[in-house]
Amino acid sequence: MDFERDPAALQAAMLARVQRRVVASGSLSLPAAPALAHLYAEALCAQFRMVGRAFSAEEAAALEKNLHARLAEAFQASPFSRVSVTWETDPPPEGTLSYTIVAQPSTMEEQYEEWTRSREPPLFGAHADAKVLDLARGLGPPAQVRVLDVGAGTGRNALPLAKLGHPVTALETAPALLEILRKARAAEAPALEVLEGNLLDPALALPARAFTLVVMSEVVSHLRSVEELRQVLQMLSGALAPGGLLLCNAFLAKQDWVPDPLARELSEVFWSSVFTRAAFEEAAAAAGLSLDSDEQAFAYEREHLPAEAWPPTGWFADWTRGLDLFALDDERAPMELRWLSWRKA
Repeated sequence: MDFERDPAALQAAMLARVQRRVVASGSLSLPAAPALAHLYAEALCAQFRMVGRAFSAEEAAALEKNLHARLAEAFQASPFSRVSVTWETDPPPEGTLSYTIVAQPSTMEEQYEEWTRSREPPLFGAHADAKVLDLARGLGPPAQVRVLDVGAGTGRNALPLAKLGHPVTALETAPALLEILRKARAAEAPALEVLEGNLLDPALALPARAFTLVVMSEVVSHLRSVEELRQVLQMLSGALAPGGLLLCNAFLAKQDWVPDPLARELSEVFWSSVFTRAAFEEAAAAAGLSLDSDEQAFAYEREHLPAEAWPPTGWFADWTRGLDLFALDDERAPMELRWLSWRKA
């Protein structure tokens, strides 16, 4: 057989050998959404091809399986977790590549601790939610309207309500936020009661039938399932006095849109857990709650907040309209944050 003489074929053959001499490495930190395992695997395989380490179909399938396992492990721990992928070419002339995939769990409490270290206060805005103050104002003399603020954070709603004369109990689970809240209470509202606890903890004990108003602002967006929603609504219903109101904001799917597994996972990753209206209403009914009002959070706050307080934060306008999750224009996202008030029979 004669040897190859074509210059183009010879060049391609030499370049194929040069690729085996390329030394490269890389790392990725990925949001822990198991539904993205296939997309992540494709992206990694494309990187490997660029440095002359093309994976076979079997190697690509093994990579995806490994990725999915670690993503599921991290996501089960928390939607705020990540998965780290590091890779490097093996020394020439082998022409192979090694990679490592590691789950890196992270809790909501750890995320908020990082916020307190890296972000300028106020973390959630300087003004109370307009809807919270408006609703509390209509329930009677402040001294007679006892309020439970669930997920009180740094006290953005609890402190103004206490200053107005409401007996307020603030419940918070994140230690970093509790530290800020307690310091603010000492300086601004000594009568404010502060509790550390998590609504999903069965050991948490709230006084029965004690509160005229329960507030859950930017809390439902952290719940991970309809089962968790049912548990939370049941517990808070037990703490409400007859005729009392539970006010919460929650991301609801618009009209007949039903989130698929990817949308559900990523809504958690983006602090925007989404529920269908039917699922939410069913969970509320099981807790003995009936819908009293339903308004778009973005529109309500823009209309009722003082001009100098709008927007409350740099992320509020996009987040409340579902635009953190969906790269769409204006109102085209299939979900939005709604203010929902529920009355206990």
